Amino acid sequence: MATKVDIAGTDITASQLSEFYRLAALPGGHVNRATFQAYLERRNPFIFERNEHGHVILLFAGLDLTGAAEIERLESGNFRVGGYAKSCFLSTREDSYDKHHRLEAGRIYKVALVPGKEIERDSDRTTENLRKHGMKHYGYGKPLAGLIPRVREVLSDKQMEELGIYYATALHEPITDSLGGPDVLDANRNDGQWVNTYWDNPDNRWNDNGAFVFPVAAS
Repeated sequence: MATKVDIAGTDITASQLSEFYRLAALPGGHVNRATFQAYLERRNPFIFERNEHGHVILLFAGLDLTGAAEIERLESGNFRVGGYAKSCFLSTREDSYDKHHRLEAGRIYKVALVPGKEIERDSDRTTENLRKHGMKHYGYGKPLAGLIPRVREVLSDKQMEELGIYYATALHEPITDSLGGPDVLDANRNDGQWVNTYWDNPDNRWNDNGAFVFPVAAS
């Protein structure tokens, strides 16, 4: 018989606890901060919450971190941060991450993932149209770059695969990267759990295999 572990009177076994730690360490696995928090709140951690529009809803607490601290936190959590993303996090320009995109510490943020497929024609799926689609059509709030590190932490690659998306990006005001390009941050599953960037202009066209992160106004 397996040895019992005395955790607040539960009957969790040593092997079960070992398996939990193994799954928690797997890149892109289901056991992460989001699923564990859902369990603590007595919610099913493996069912996506959706709103009245059918959009997946994610919840997380804001962290008032500098761009440098975001890089350190992400990499210590085994996430990968691209070079241009690092240059945006570390920028000291007027449009920098630190000046405009940090979240409020302790505030609970609620964000919706709007699938790019909602705009069917490739030529219509521009940054300008997608922002209008999320903010005017659905009444969602203005995206911030600071949402993306938290989305990356709570949305695993496996969950992105189940949703049929390769990336989740926030169409925030662009941050100038190290080459002078206007970038927005994204979380993607391109051969690993990445935080990267996409070049962005109002007429930039997006493919339909991603989702766009908007804060729900009530958050």
